[in-house]
Amino acid sequence: MIPSRRKATLAPDPTSETGAVAVLAVVTGDEVYGFPLSAVREILVPPPIAEVPRAPESVIGVISVRGQIITLLDLPKVLNLDVDQGPTYGRVLLVDNGEELIGVAVDRVIQVYRMEPEHIEYASAMSAELSEYVVGVGRVAAGPKGGERMLILIDPVSLFGG
Repeated sequence: MIPSRRKATLAPDPTSETGAVAVLAVVTGDEVYGFPLSAVREILVPPPIAEVPRAPESVIGVISVRGQIITLLDLPKVLNLDVDQGPTYGRVLLVDNGEELIGVAVDRVIQVYRMEPEHIEYASAMSAELSEYVVGVGRVAAGPKGGERMLILIDPVSLFGG
């Protein structure tokens, strides 16, 4: 069974009659991840970053957004991926982890998908061992040429604390 906290972060869009879920798809390294749109507050071009001495490896630094200081995390390092993203990032997501806004550096943002329930395989239904922050895997149309794209659905509350 999925913990109630996860259900809240991947909750159906209240305007949907079918129970569709709105997910923001982003690329980091070679993978596509989906964040619940309800947790994403803003998408930014990377602002100036102030480094934080002796910060954990996953912390790139801090940024100032309209006077608010926000910790900026390197998504591949948070996910323990072996990806050399380099010193530049394409976009920064401001993600609500349940207690505060966290900046998340990603390579690029793809788009918002409205995923129907039958296109989501929840981690609790899979036989594989998945990390506690993976809600499941979603399938969406890859584009006009057909095919499907797989999204690893992330629970920001579990991933970034909260």
